[in-house]
Amino acid sequence: MQIFSFILELITLPAFILGLIALIGLVIQKKPFSDVLTGTFKTILGLLIMGIGIGALIDALIPIQAMFEAGVPAGGFRTFVTFDEGVVGAVQDANVAGIGAAIAWTMLFGYIIHVLLARVTKFKYIYLTGHMIWIHAGAFAILFHSFGLSLFWTVLLASIVDGIYMTLAPAFAQPIMRKITGNDEIAFGHGQTLLNMLGAWVGKLIGDPEDSAEKQAFSSKLDFFRDMAMSIAIIMIIVALIAVILAVIQIGVAGVQEQISGGQNFLLFAFLQALGFTAGVLVLLQGVRMLIAEIVPAFKGIAEKLIPGAKPALDCPVIYPFAPNSLIIGLISGTIGQVIAMVILALIGWAVPLPSMIAAFFASGSGAIFGNATGGRRGAWAGGFLWSFVGWFLISFAYQFQVFGDLGAMGATALGFTVPDAIVPGIVIWAIAKLFGV
Repeated sequence: MQIFSFILELITLPAFILGLIALIGLVIQKKPFSDVLTGTFKTILGLLIMGIGIGALIDALIPIQAMFEAGVPAGGFRTFVTFDEGVVGAVQDANVAGIGAAIAWTMLFGYIIHVLLARVTKFKYIYLTGHMIWIHAGAFAILFHSFGLSLFWTVLLASIVDGIYMTLAPAFAQPIMRKITGNDEIAFGHGQTLLNMLGAWVGKLIGDPEDSAEKQAFSSKLDFFRDMAMSIAIIMIIVALIAVILAVIQIGVAGVQEQISGGQNFLLFAFLQALGFTAGVLVLLQGVRMLIAEIVPAFKGIAEKLIPGAKPALDCPVIYPFAPNSLIIGLISGTIGQVIAMVILALIGWAVPLPSMIAAFFASGSGAIFGNATGGRRGAWAGGFLWSFVGWFLISFAYQFQVFGDLGAMGATALGFTVPDAIVPGIVIWAIAKLFGV
């Protein structure tokens, strides 16, 4: 009986499940014993490192949130951080009611369904963006888990939705990818697809692809935003300073240092919390990289054996070399879109996602590239702006109305999802569930 309990406990641990997935995938490919052993243990270690990063991230985030709460009078706005890896990592690490196991199993079975669909349908794409495979599996598992479903039904339904998404999304974006790259060799595999395509559609309406943004010169002074550590640190320092200044205005220096900073100088405290948040993100992402570096080869090898000749659907940076000016336009217009959306959301009383240079660069940058492909410079500015403006409303809606359930109760304190490819299907499924009284 004790052995059975031990095995049952083991197969519900997310780290063990993902390690097992890596083990099976590498064994099937007949990898050498050393590669199998290394891949299995690095997968497990990657998830454990993520847990350490999540702890640091949340420990830094809670005081910043407290400063905003102290600094905004009653009836003011609530803030949260939009960070997909943070949400899924925190929920998986906390593993409330076995949700961590559901995420891990959904990642496996969702990918199996994706490969089978790619095999039997005309959509011959293989989704290979590892962290997005993990994030969407997590988002859909969390969504169905929030309906109170059992582990079996959560994994079954989440895997079906996940598999369909990974199969159809690259096909949806491929006409624009041909315009961007000039060939049909690679596909787009990232959770930004829906809003990127919105940018492409609007670009077609308002612009001319012949008037490309790539024909104009652009300053290199914004290059430091390409460094993720720098961009996160700078924006979080600004956010933390705004929060602490608001708190000082409301409760005074003494109040902040007594109630929030534990006696530490309020400016120094805000600065250190911002850097602590950045450090937590970097540790988390290091864990994600280690996890993905071992999981993806296991998935990729199996997929290539089953679907020879399929196009790889890859991460958003694959399109950056084709339109570097549009990328910078997206950074600028996306930042503007975020700020305008934040003001409107605060005025209507919805939860306000804090600004994210990750989204402004990677997401709005991609949106601008898609917009430039169909509408030139006007399309690039519109694509970058719309990604952030519309995206911030989607992000806020999902958080405000708990589309994915009470994320805080699942371990993701003051964190929300970002990618529209998870949020939009999530809202549709959530609305249907509400309609039938679930």
